[in-house]
Amino acid sequence: MGKNLMKSISKIIEESGTSKITIFTSHLKIDGNVYEPDGRCEECHDSFITLENALICRLDDYCACDEESCECDDYICFRYDWLNVNICDIVAFSIIK
Repeated sequence: MGKNLMKSISKIIEESGTSKITIFTSHLKIDGNVYEPDGRCEECHDSFITLENALICRLDDYCACDEESCECDDYICFRYDWLNVNICDIVAFSIIK
């Protein structure tokens, strides 16, 4: 399943012109840019997706604040330059334009 998922994601990225993705696991919301070596996925790993500039937030603690200047999620979200996400843990994903 892993390689097929990466091929599907790569195809969507190619068609949409953006590599920004939101991934949901059972406990996390992860935003970032999919890293594909040389823009291709032949070298992608079967078991994980590599993200650049990833932001991870715990879903259980996610804020529902409606205020424009809401910053209550800042203490529960963590930023990483590089992050590998196990494909088996992905519940849903969306490519963001």
